[in-house]
Amino acid sequence: MTSFRRLHKKLYVYLLGELSSLFFLALFVFTFILVVSRLGRIADLVINKGVELSDILLLVLYSFPAYLTFTFPMAFLLSTIVVLGRLSGENEILALKANGIDLRYLLVPFGALGLAISLIGILNTTVLVSAAGDRFRDRLVDIAKKSISVEDKEGVFNDSIPRVVIYIGKVDKENHTLSGILISDDRDEGVKQTISAARGIANLDPTTLDLSFSLHNGSVHRWEKKDDVYRTLGFKDYLFSMNLMNVLPHNRELRRKNHEMSLQELATRHQSATGRAKYEFLLEMYKKFTIPLAATAFIFVGVPLGITRRAEGKFSGVVYSLFIFIAYYVLVALTENIGRQYRISPPLVAGVPNILVAAVGLYLLRHLNTEEQVRVSQGWKPLFRRFVEKAK
Repeated sequence: MTSFRRLHKKLYVYLLGELSSLFFLALFVFTFILVVSRLGRIADLVINKGVELSDILLLVLYSFPAYLTFTFPMAFLLSTIVVLGRLSGENEILALKANGIDLRYLLVPFGALGLAISLIGILNTTVLVSAAGDRFRDRLVDIAKKSISVEDKEGVFNDSIPRVVIYIGKVDKENHTLSGILISDDRDEGVKQTISAARGIANLDPTTLDLSFSLHNGSVHRWEKKDDVYRTLGFKDYLFSMNLMNVLPHNRELRRKNHEMSLQELATRHQSATGRAKYEFLLEMYKKFTIPLAATAFIFVGVPLGITRRAEGKFSGVVYSLFIFIAYYVLVALTENIGRQYRISPPLVAGVPNILVAAVGLYLLRHLNTEEQVRVSQGWKPLFRRFVEKAK
């Protein structure tokens, strides 16, 4: 009995070591792929907006928690199938059977890691995603403030504001006054106006991002395109203002999305909301727990599929895991749509995908120690064969 326990302990330590190293590698690769998908936008910030590299790195860092919501369970499923597939391909699974070891004991190390990943994932969705989202938006606002600053751009045409060009002849930094001001405003499709002033003061509201110019001793030249009318007006004092929210890079991301809200904020919104919005807030609260728990559900599917996977190719484990993961999120989208349409209880809608995945896995686990398991798994192979052949 003692030697049997030692064997199990050594086996668990070995499997956890193999599984952990591959998990972190897969987590890095999947997260990196998602970050790379945004390199085009990042390059635009650097090249066209002149954003500093430190700001870009912070934006990427604050994006990680949202990515990790998906890459945690994906990396765990991949590492499970690949590790067990390698053991099966090298006949180590057969050796375990020959030594009388129940293969269901393999659920212990994989289950421990899967449960730990789920708990970390819940911490990520309930705390880190919300906090990182706030930091992300704050950094975007700071970037916008830097890009639209006029007091440090003397003698150049500043076109950071869409359809507006501002020229400042001279800046008196001690008195915070401007001179030789020229503003070309083409925001209105039907009107083009040019404003010139001898002196002025610029003010930017950091909360509302309203930029205003208090101008003195100048003129307004206005061309109304539709009627082809040109007007000019001289002034002693003139106030020109605009809101700069549209200057922010990826402005749509400033709107706080449901998955970025904390549990407390979702609960508050749920209490005050009505109709479909009330349902959406409640569903999102439960998804903050069920999506990370996908890693736990994948234990039951990943272990039997990994054990019965044969030598279809070294890349087949990746194909298997991606196929299952895509199918899982299709199932999530399907159940959510059905739930919204028929107003099914949000806890049930959020939990059904994990329940179905675990049920399929439990069915496959029934004959884990027999050859019948191999025959059961044959039904899955036609679904993967085409993808595996293309991946080779």
